Amino acid sequence: MILIWILILAASLFGLIKSADYFTEYSEKIGLMLGMSSFIVGATIVAIGTSLPELVSSLFALGAGTTEFVADNIIGSNIANALLILGIAGVVAKKGLRMNTSLIDVDLPFFFMSMALFGYFALDKTISLIEGIALLVFFGIFLIYNIKSEPSENDQDELIDMEERHEDTTDKNNMWKYIGIIIVSVGVLAVSAKYLIDSILTLSELLNISSSTLTITVVAFGTSLPEILTSIAAVRRGNHGMAVGNVLGSNTFNVLLIAGLPAVIQPLAIDPTTFVIGLPFLVIATFIALFVMFDNRIRPWEGVAMLFFYAVFVAKIIGIM
Repeated sequence: MILIWILILAASLFGLIKSADYFTEYSEKIGLMLGMSSFIVGATIVAIGTSLPELVSSLFALGAGTTEFVADNIIGSNIANALLILGIAGVVAKKGLRMNTSLIDVDLPFFFMSMALFGYFALDKTISLIEGIALLVFFGIFLIYNIKSEPSENDQDELIDMEERHEDTTDKNNMWKYIGIIIVSVGVLAVSAKYLIDSILTLSELLNISSSTLTITVVAFGTSLPEILTSIAAVRRGNHGMAVGNVLGSNTFNVLLIAGLPAVIQPLAIDPTTFVIGLPFLVIATFIALFVMFDNRIRPWEGVAMLFFYAVFVAKIIGIM
């Protein structure tokens, strides 16, 4: 029985990630087909698409009455992004992960301010309706600022890559096919999210461990896998800015949109273990990321140190330390 539910959990995570990928890819194509610029598509559709697994699963968690899932997933994913993904990227980039000044001047301040706002709201162990609205307002400011920002040279390279991937967007006859794929992707997203929540709740009972422990480790790692693969691929192509921007943008989206929208629907509770261990580690991970990126470079030894801190977090949350 346990093995079956573990397989369901793995299949649900896979379905969630792949359907979000298809949704994002074909939404990009439709956006370009309708005349949206590559920069706007990247700043909106692609950015939101990468957060779809967390968003859809969080909304289904509300329906199941497990509001703690939202904060568990956000905190776990953001710690994984800041320590695990940046750490791996720093190690993969043998001569160090280099960043352009636009990341430091624009993305990093939003990354820090969003973490500070979420952390402050979480101090009473609840994200309320008013706090959810405040997060969404700040998300709107962040989105508008991104849309109005001029793309840097690294961004231009990324946009050229996007256009090359979607050369067939000039064929209007593909529109209905793309719409059909998007509709199917949404359906798979919904089914995967439902079974993800069901498997977490069932496994927590069968294994006699809290659902928060499973969410903040296994689920958070699973939903961060796309960012891990994207960042590694970007580093190997020499696009270091994309690898770092991917993490900063994803973390900012998580704490503003993924926390804000569910909180408007229903106040979000924060599990005691997540509050005592997860939230402090989120603060630590944020400051570590700020510290190592302050000189526009993440060195390999700094990447190893970040991976060590992530291992300490996992050990702490599962009770080994």
